[in-house]
Amino acid sequence: MIQHHFHSTGLLVLMICSSSLATHAQQIRGSVQDATTLSPLPYVNIGLVGLGIGTVSDEKGNYQLDVNDLPDEAVVRYSILGYESVDASVSAIRSDPSLARDIRLHAISLDLPQITVNPKDYKERRVGNELVKPNFNAGFYYNDLGNELGTMVRIKSRPAFIDQVNLHLAWCKYDTIFYRLNIYRVENGEPAERLYSSILIIDYRDQQGKDIHVDISDRPILVEDDFLVSLELIRELGEGGLMFCAGLFRDKTWYRKTSQATWESANVGIGISVDIRQETN
Repeated sequence: MIQHHFHSTGLLVLMICSSSLATHAQQIRGSVQDATTLSPLPYVNIGLVGLGIGTVSDEKGNYQLDVNDLPDEAVVRYSILGYESVDASVSAIRSDPSLARDIRLHAISLDLPQITVNPKDYKERRVGNELVKPNFNAGFYYNDLGNELGTMVRIKSRPAFIDQVNLHLAWCKYDTIFYRLNIYRVENGEPAERLYSSILIIDYRDQQGKDIHVDISDRPILVEDDFLVSLELIRELGEGGLMFCAGLFRDKTWYRKTSQATWESANVGIGISVDIRQETN
């Protein structure tokens, strides 16, 4: 849910948070591996499809997930870019817990669009929410694995290459920023297929208030229409928090509580902008 907190300073803080689960919840535990090499797969999204319950596997591929009081027909999905997703019903796992202990995902080839780039036909520009002096702050506050927050970027149905993602931060109380950067294709106005995924590990000590610029031009990403750029919490960071500059009447914010949860949106724009090369008229 979204909680709005007003302070005497007039600043509005937008926090994305998850409801707490029962203390003595039923749990499933296991590990996720590459089906061919049997090597551990870190930071795999694991969650109940369409529900606000989920997690992310750790750096060794291990995970645990609370499934207390869920209907038997609920589905646990294991997914990560570059691999075929695996689904398992809660009823099947309850009948045979070993089904969740060793999850093996099969690698798939990613079909990248072929395009010939003529520099004369493309123009560089910055799109999204480039916020320097915000009306208020918005962003992550609680450490729920799979919690995701992003900006819908509008390019008006004109193909573009993404060269750089810019994070305009108000403050960060972590020494190290450890998130996953995701880019999604948009379908019917909502986030759909994931096109790009990369781990961000950034030393942010003594960098308060400074923007972060992520150069991804070495891996051409072509988007045909509007797209979503998000950060996803994939590792426990301890106490702290990360807040973006934010403002009204911007490209809207999309968020989901945890892995495989339903996307929701808010009419508040957070400070994420993107440098693109876009076809000229």
